[in-house]
Amino acid sequence: MAHQAAERSEPSALSDERAVVDLVLKGAYDAGAVSRRTLEGLAEQGQPIEESLRVFWSSPGYSHCCFTAHRELDAGVAQHITEAFSSTHYQDPLGKEVLDAEHCQAFVPGITTGWEALEHALKEPPR
Repeated sequence: MAHQAAERSEPSALSDERAVVDLVLKGAYDAGAVSRRTLEGLAEQGQPIEESLRVFWSSPGYSHCCFTAHRELDAGVAQHITEAFSSTHYQDPLGKEVLDAEHCQAFVPGITTGWEALEHALKEPPR
């Protein structure tokens, strides 16, 4: 399994997710978790992902990048930060560069609900 493979595998110069794909392809891992964007990027680079790997589970969509602040952050400051992110537009060359780096086409205001499963998991003792 992955925890055994991690002990005998050398670090990779690839990104973490690309390293996981590489280790699965080499047989060091039985399976691994990577984003769909990573798989798409590897396919775009000519790596035969669909011929080599099988996606056997996909999570529901979620915000991959959440900016957080201390609860006591002034609400006005939080609103200015939200407006700054929300004003980044994909049609603007600088905005496109920033959004492409995050693999998205817009920043949207965050939500405070729907995190219950994660909060529950964080309360569980490590196995």
